Amino acid sequence: MLLLVCTLLPDLGSLLGLPDFSVSVFCSQLVGVIGAGWALYAFYKSGPMPVPFLCLAGGGIVIGLLSLIPDMPAWLDYVGLIALLVALFMSAGALGIRWKNSGSQGAYLVLMALLLHVYDSIGDSTMTGIAALIGLVLFFVGLGKLKQSVDQKGAQGVSRLKIAVILGIVAVVFGWIPLLGGIVAGILLIIGFIIEFLGYGSMMQSASLGTEGQAGAGKLRISMIILLIAAIIDLFPLTGMVVGLISLVALWLVFKGWSMILVGLERYN
Repeated sequence: MLLLVCTLLPDLGSLLGLPDFSVSVFCSQLVGVIGAGWALYAFYKSGPMPVPFLCLAGGGIVIGLLSLIPDMPAWLDYVGLIALLVALFMSAGALGIRWKNSGSQGAYLVLMALLLHVYDSIGDSTMTGIAALIGLVLFFVGLGKLKQSVDQKGAQGVSRLKIAVILGIVAVVFGWIPLLGGIVAGILLIIGFIIEFLGYGSMMQSASLGTEGQAGAGKLRISMIILLIAAIIDLFPLTGMVVGLISLVALWLVFKGWSMILVGLERYN
């Protein structure tokens, strides 16, 4: 559902009435509609849900599907966006979600944060950038909760992820400085990439994540490699669509990887 929310975020072009069709965003929205609809149906079959939540979530998904049709009014996206945001806010209480430990909640927050971050490379608009910054806050909160529920190897991996994020933030700041700042930013991003890669490597050895969580950490490493390939391709002109589609694959791996970590935490703790 969060992915569908991201695809409905407006950008400057759409607000000005300019055409903003993107194949990668279209594919993401289609995946979001199918995934959210399937999840809502699964929850509906498992037991009764509050009618307001069902109407908001179901209505938002239907609007998301309708907005895939060309020349639909722009205000429809905003209605769907609001409905889905309210449904997301209500989801924990409405669906009766209860985590066994704080680590699972942390993994869930990290999953949402990384989804927002990776989608920013697909949507590539001002609003997705703002969403990615919100995701950064969720990322730190989630990692803090996760670190409390894993063993030494897992905690080591989480600490490395935090360092990588901090380096990324510093790199963004240096990137605003002309000439020398860009060089420093590039070096920091490379160091951060290596540290994050090592962090997931440590998590692959964490017994507290179980075999499923360890495999999930492996998928997250693969997603990093795919994003690196996308970044290299992005250096060449007229490759935006290719980069977006590659990033979509990475997005799926991020979702799958952290979902497996979450399941591992719930199952083995």
